[in-house]
Amino acid sequence: LEYCSGQVIFDHVSLRYPNSERDAVHNFNLTVNPGDSVALVGFSGSGKTSLVNMIPRFWNPTSGRILIDGYDTRDITLKSLRKQIAIVSQDVILFDDTIRNNIAYGVPNASEEQINKAIDDAALREFIDALPKGLETPVGEAGNFLSGGQKQRLCIARAILKAPKVLILDDSTSAVDTATEARIRQCFSTSLKDTTKIIIAQRIGSVEEADRILVLDEGRLIGQGTHEQLMEEC
Repeated sequence: LEYCSGQVIFDHVSLRYPNSERDAVHNFNLTVNPGDSVALVGFSGSGKTSLVNMIPRFWNPTSGRILIDGYDTRDITLKSLRKQIAIVSQDVILFDDTIRNNIAYGVPNASEEQINKAIDDAALREFIDALPKGLETPVGEAGNFLSGGQKQRLCIARAILKAPKVLILDDSTSAVDTATEARIRQCFSTSLKDTTKIIIAQRIGSVEEADRILVLDEGRLIGQGTHEQLMEEC
């Protein structure tokens, strides 16, 4: 996949985990155009994470297909596919290294200017400037020297620096206060305006500005629209 615009299509997609008696995702259809922001909401177990985990092929659909720019993801090499995607989840992944190297993990040749912009966009500037070693501060094993919100913002900075064509945010700001989260969302709309964003969140404020909000229940799509439309109709 040499060029990717970020279009994602779910075509009659179902997913059933081994030894399960029901689909985690059932006959799901969706087209997300490049640069769109789509949010997934629903109770725990409604299929939100199962759905997004099929995009980078952590799981393959039991039936149906997922297309990236018209290509079935199963026909794209994993390296090429995942190069276009960045994921920030509630359970962050950090390495026992410096803040700088954790942010630049996906872009090892990033310039100082690019790293600093990602830091600002992820609302990390004040925190990092207060550290005696700044960007060279070790984060500890699994980031255990950092708070939950700092870990999440560090992973957000890493994703912003990568400038992916598809960004998946799975409850990625659950440990961040609402004011800081609003600052980060604003930066998404400018720094990543051409990136396709798929967002899972528990707080309604995290998703109400999305172009479309999809409501899932037991792996099925039961409603979609803007925040205002859903408040009236769903």
